[in-house]
Amino acid sequence: MKRMIDTLYPSMPWDAIDAVVFDIGNVLVEMDEHQVLRAVFPDDEALRQSVLRHTLRSPYWHMLDGGELSMDECVEAMTEGDPALLSPIRRFVTGWPDYRYIVEEGKNAVYACKAHGKKLYLLSNYPVEHYERNLREYDFFSLFDGAVISARVHMLKPRFEIYRYLTDTYGLTPERTLFIDDSSANIEAALMLGWQGFCLNEPGKLQRFLGC
Repeated sequence: MKRMIDTLYPSMPWDAIDAVVFDIGNVLVEMDEHQVLRAVFPDDEALRQSVLRHTLRSPYWHMLDGGELSMDECVEAMTEGDPALLSPIRRFVTGWPDYRYIVEEGKNAVYACKAHGKKLYLLSNYPVEHYERNLREYDFFSLFDGAVISARVHMLKPRFEIYRYLTDTYGLTPERTLFIDDSSANIEAALMLGWQGFCLNEPGKLQRFLGC
């Protein structure tokens, strides 16, 4: 099995990389479901657990990420026929971006890679509506040269097809492409296709590697 780039080099080998591909959730934008649930339903633990079970712990969330369901269709399906759940589930699913925070380490990595002349791309399992809000509200998203968003292309990581779609669309050379994600499974799929990989699974790790 090919090893991750930070086990091969003590710091970023800038000359060996042409393109850097970033995940969004927990790499550029924080995705802490418990933090969001506490913010949306601060005084009702039972409702928080019910909403969590019907949304992120259901198959419908992946269908939203994969573009199989629209936001409205997904919310309706998540209620599983219980009208009392419609309003809280809608508040959580559609209002999630109101409670997101920038991952400063990831944002700084974007600027560092851009400063070194690297092409920048996004590869993320993400609903279209939430992605479009990021584009409108965060200036650094304009630095990317392209993006493959799961709900738009109807593919999901870690299936190989979405990685191949990105390299084919933008003409990237796998061995000179670095993928940064917080999921080891997503990174392992990239490694199996010949990419370089970096798993952002602890604070400060990416900052140290890039020297930014």
